[in-house]
Parts: sequence; C-alpha cells; structure tokens
Amino acid sequence: MSKRIIATHLLGLLLLGACSVPDTLKDFDSDSWKSDRNGCENKRAELVDDFELIRKELYGKKEYVVRNLLGKPDSEELMERSQRIYFYYIEPGDQCQQTDQRRTQMSEANRVQVRLNSVGKVSEVTYYRPVVAETTKAE
Repeated sequence: MSKRIIATHLLGLLLLGACSVPDTLKDFDSDSWKSDRNGCENKRAELVDDFELIRKELYGKKEYVVRNLLGKPDSEELMERSQRIYFYYIEPGDQCQQTDQRRTQMSEANRVQVRLNSVGKVSEVTYYRPVVAETTKAE
C-alpha cells in the first residue's frame, strides 16, 4: 500500500514538472512580457532582442510551454485542420485604443505570430513585419 502512495506522489511531481518552462527559456523576462497586454506599454518592444534569442527554441514545444512563457495570446486564429495561430503584439497600435474585449479586426502593429499544429506543438514563430535584432556577435 505505501509503495502505491509513493508512486502516486512521484507521478504527481513529474506531471507538475512537465507543465513548467524549460530551463533554456527561463532567462527570458516572461513576467514583463505577460504584463504588457497588447504591447501598449512598450515593454515587449524592449524584449524583442531577448525574444529573438529564444525564438527558435520554441519550435516543437507544446502549447502549454508557450502559454507559460508568453501568457494568453492577444488574439488567436483557428485555421483548418485544428491548427491555430497565437498573436502577441510587440508595439502599440490601434489595438490599444479599442475598448471592446472582442476585437474583430487585427491592428497593423507589429506582432509575433506563433503557429501551433494540430497536435498542439509550435511549428512556426514569425513576425508580422520582420524585426532586425540588434544583437551582434562578439568579434
């Protein structure tokens, strides 16, 4: 009986650990990103270089990792075959003036677009308008 209880507790701990953000993504300032809903406070714009460093690591990650790291998307589009695109604004725009919670049109402001395939894994991470990262390699 006690082995069964221990096994149950171990399984619970494993499942809790599986829902967190991988160590390779923990240096990203997730809290600042999440607190700048719709990119209206320009905090996300300041994090673009840091985001660019982890962008390629998001490929293949599950949806819960994206939501834990970047928070609830500012907008979402359902595509055919159960694919989805999450949108995260990275600069202020028309979305900051809209008061309606159910936005019907996307703003022209730049945004990160995270495409999730039908099994809930990241298949593409792009920008609405490409961003040139300011990070330079040390010579």
